[in-house]
Amino acid sequence: MEQSNTNISDAPEEKVDGGCLPDWEVADLPAPPPYRFSRAFRTVLGPGIIALGGSIGSGEWLLGPAITAQYGGQLLWIATVAILLQSFINTEAIRYTIYTGEPMFSGYMRCKPGSRFWAFFYSGIDFFGIWPGWAATAATAIAAAWLGYMPGEADQGTVRFFAYLAFFLCLGIVLFGKKIYNALEKVQLAMVIWIIGYLLLIDLFMVPPKVWWTVIKGFFSFGAFPAAEGGQVDWLLLGAFAAYAGSGGLGNVGISNYVRDKGWGMSSLVGAIPSLIGGQQVTLTHIGKVFRITPENLERFREWWKYNRFEQYYIWVIGCFFGLALPAMLTIEFVPAGQQIDQWSAAAFQADGLAAKGGRIFWYLTLLCGFWVLFSTQLGGVDGVPRRYTDIIWTGFASARKMEEHSAKWIYYPILVIYILWGVIALYLAKPFFMILVSATIGGYLLVVTALHTLYVNRKFLPKEIQPSIWRQIGLIACAGFYSIFGTLTVIRNVIPKLISLISG
Repeated sequence: MEQSNTNISDAPEEKVDGGCLPDWEVADLPAPPPYRFSRAFRTVLGPGIIALGGSIGSGEWLLGPAITAQYGGQLLWIATVAILLQSFINTEAIRYTIYTGEPMFSGYMRCKPGSRFWAFFYSGIDFFGIWPGWAATAATAIAAAWLGYMPGEADQGTVRFFAYLAFFLCLGIVLFGKKIYNALEKVQLAMVIWIIGYLLLIDLFMVPPKVWWTVIKGFFSFGAFPAAEGGQVDWLLLGAFAAYAGSGGLGNVGISNYVRDKGWGMSSLVGAIPSLIGGQQVTLTHIGKVFRITPENLERFREWWKYNRFEQYYIWVIGCFFGLALPAMLTIEFVPAGQQIDQWSAAAFQADGLAAKGGRIFWYLTLLCGFWVLFSTQLGGVDGVPRRYTDIIWTGFASARKMEEHSAKWIYYPILVIYILWGVIALYLAKPFFMILVSATIGGYLLVVTALHTLYVNRKFLPKEIQPSIWRQIGLIACAGFYSIFGTLTVIRNVIPKLISLISG
């Protein structure tokens, strides 16, 4: 692989080669608050919480319970591998942002054959994975509470009505505040605390120790592969679980967008995407800045890296494990073994078993929890999709780089409206849980591409002094290999047989 030959101290006229985009200007790295573990929650907490709120829905509340309902706890080791490998993408994307102030998508745009190619490549692939499955599955929980029973095929209209409400509630949240990021941080933090708190209390008081042990042991049962009834494993479900046990798709790289808006590292010199209402004074530069390689700046970088490590390992990684383990315990204890999730009651099926043991109040509380879990993921998607496209266009296209620095919202919000309209249409095209499976399958292949592309960017554009260590580079390669295997097995074992069956008629 190509090694960086960038030497900032020798760069003429304080410019650094920016590849296929304009060169970077050079400045000193802003100093972070002195790192203290006890202070980290108050100082920088935010990007990891937003990423966790976006992660905790499909993989943790839907696909994890679907796996444990059919196969028990033995396949949870797949989540262990997936979460740890995805953490390499998260931290390495943030490494680039601390150095440049840009999200990793801008780093991709800087690579050959050019920004236009990568803009169409990522936006094109991403388009096929942005089904509004989380709004639809979140709506099944509210519909169940409204109807008093788990919805079925006959209740599609009710589920879709509540899905529309969920969609437009997401839209309302991202309209206000100086920075879109500010509203997301507050809402996602409140939802994550409520979700984890409720599930933890239920599991502590209503789930026996043997179930806790079954789930904990499952996270470390590496290589276990129980066969389902008839000797067949649902590879579409398994591949989707592997992809979304964490963030998945472009969500891992997308955390660098939130780091930029939070103002980590050089990002404080760049700006953020302004809200439509109240964001008139917020600006966003088209191109970031990099810092000089001096002893003082390197020390500041190491201090910023401590915050990166804190947010990713203590917030995102541990949060993902809790988000998977707690619903899995409910499933093993309260859902009959071998039960498959129905398309129109995906978010509600755990509530039935819990209500039978604890009373009707737990039916409504668990439905509310399921709604918040999936709504938080859909909120992440409603912001994440236009955010990704905005950053790709804002930096990657010369015509957009001519726009004034307070105008990023005029790219973000039109894309958001298009996404909302597409969501309204898509709700009539596919069933809720199926949309999750399709999105996850595409997301698995995107993890292969982004892991390798992130590795290339950080080796090419970052000075040697702050490039990832060898073991982190190996982690990115392992991530790409892991999802290549699962994606290929999903296609061979599930997609191809269905296509053959369809063709043979």
